[in-house]
Amino acid sequence: MGEKDIAEKNLEAWNDVFADIVNVLLFKGKQLVKEQDLEADTKDSMLKADNELHEQERDVSKFWKNGEIRI
Repeated sequence: MGEKDIAEKNLEAWNDVFADIVNVLLFKGKQLVKEQDLEADTKDSMLKADNELHEQERDVSKFWKNGEIRI
């Protein structure tokens, strides 16, 4: 992994940066996701496909505690 990728992942881990990215990309800049409404999630999860367990690893994962969207 390159240095740029590591720096990007470290920045995305901050709630204020993550909220800004989501608001710009998904909500056309409307401030719907606030940093205080985000909570870090585990980066690993398991899924079952073809009767086998597989592990998924994410770079950054967050819970949106107030996930109501009113536009």
